[in-house]
Amino acid sequence: MSHWITMVTPHGPMNGWSAEPDDKPIGGVVLVHEIFGVNDDMRQIAERYAEDGYLTVVPALFDKIQREVELGYASEEVLLGSRLATEIGLETAAELVATAVDAIAHAGKVAIVGYGWGGVVALQAAQTLSAPCIVYHNEQDVFETHTRINIPLLVHSSNNIPGSAHLCRERAPNIQVLTYPAENGFYRIGDMQHYHPESDDLAMHKSLEFLGVHIRRNEH
Repeated sequence: MSHWITMVTPHGPMNGWSAEPDDKPIGGVVLVHEIFGVNDDMRQIAERYAEDGYLTVVPALFDKIQREVELGYASEEVLLGSRLATEIGLETAAELVATAVDAIAHAGKVAIVGYGWGGVVALQAAQTLSAPCIVYHNEQDVFETHTRINIPLLVHSSNNIPGSAHLCRERAPNIQVLTYPAENGFYRIGDMQHYHPESDDLAMHKSLEFLGVHIRRNEH
């Protein structure tokens, strides 16, 4: 069952899309959205994690500034999303993600998965909470504010981002970096210009493997 929930945060009420597994959860996943908000693509991704047994929530990080943000991928929507991301800021966004982690902690161990701008936020929150983290890397350097990575981390990166895999491994040599023959945003089902189903399916498979190691094996 999937539905909207409301979470109480230090920055005011925040909605989130909650996707629940059919049976007792084997753990939790917090999805950190891109600059496009909790749009249909993010909700569909949440469903995929829920189908594998994880209680999954996508916090609406922009609620503090503008509620019900669900953007597409046109240039004017990119500009709006970028403005909202800049206005909310990394620190506040990471605090809101931490609230979402607390909200589903009853499901067991929780991992944080971030996309694009949300990948930067996810890593910030995961480092603070010592949580396993998965990042869908884009042109923005997700390691800019981190000199040492001390958590389990999986990075999905496009082959079309110059030097991406090398940069990731240089900054954090112990992490797992996977690259795909696709454009940045290959996981967005609704973005036909960039969606690459083979890469998306493989990345999801590898993500579930990662969660199996760092959540399922530690659930007791």
